[in-house]
Amino acid sequence: MGERSAALADQFEKAVAEFAKEIEETPDDKWSAKTGDGWTVAAAAQHVSGQFPLEMEYITAAAEGREGPAYSWDDINGKNDGRAAKNTTVSKGDVLQELRVGAASTAAYIRALSDSQLDSTISLPLAGGADVSAQQLIEGGVLIDHVNGHLASIRAAG
Repeated sequence: MGERSAALADQFEKAVAEFAKEIEETPDDKWSAKTGDGWTVAAAAQHVSGQFPLEMEYITAAAEGREGPAYSWDDINGKNDGRAAKNTTVSKGDVLQELRVGAASTAAYIRALSDSQLDSTISLPLAGGADVSAQQLIEGGVLIDHVNGHLASIRAAG
């Protein structure tokens, strides 16, 4: 564990804590409101809580010097839309439990990364084949920014 990995894990935990607080404070009548993505707040919240395993596929591949997943945007969007359709009325309790368990294991993994693992890259098909480091995946749209982006969409929901 290094200072960079600890700082990234702390950033992630902070984003998740803010997300969890928003979910806890979301009034029941807003839970079925639509976000800008067209999903219910419930489905958007579950999308974040249930997405950590997929996000970890990318992060671990980069950190461990393996080839990354070859999902296309159609694959990702199909998975997301299918899960959203199944989770339009998921309970807050279920989302919060999944969020806390997934975030704890994800943060522990990040905290254990070395600087060389954070700098290790994969070619990311979703980014046009660009080389992306594990740190960029953690900070960028794959993990921390993903949580924060959906937090904003939930806050803006009807």
